[in-house]
Amino acid sequence: MSGTVSYDLFSNRLGNGTIGLTPEGGVYETFINNTGTSVKGTIVISSTTVSNGVDIAPANSSMPIGIIYEDGIQNGSPVKVITSGKAQVLLKNGLNSSLGYWCGVSDTSGRMYQLSSTPIVLFTDNYKEIGKSLQSVSSGTDVLSLVQLNFS
Repeated sequence: MSGTVSYDLFSNRLGNGTIGLTPEGGVYETFINNTGTSVKGTIVISSTTVSNGVDIAPANSSMPIGIIYEDGIQNGSPVKVITSGKAQVLLKNGLNSSLGYWCGVSDTSGRMYQLSSTPIVLFTDNYKEIGKSLQSVSSGTDVLSLVQLNFS
């Protein structure tokens, strides 16, 4: 058999529902939500209290593992988390997003900030990295911006 495989066919046949692809180009894995009611674009870390779970990344966290893909998933339920590829990520309120900028965990839990270049002053800042910006958007409240993920 040859030919092009459609996104729908590929994503429906991939794994057993614990991994998959998003239309934006992200790869998700399924974890147990420990963030409260999930909010798409939230940066998460491995949970320290729930097996196979995720918590909201604390301010300035150096241990991000992914980005919540689904809104409205209740605590204790399976939630899709994008761990590689492209993801829509929540900006810290009031910040712009710029093409090509370095993206990292901000001083607001679960949110990102951007810099025009990779931080070199403090080595520990590099561990806050989540990727590089693929989109320019204006500041506001609960604004999503597309990022090519690259966790350090």
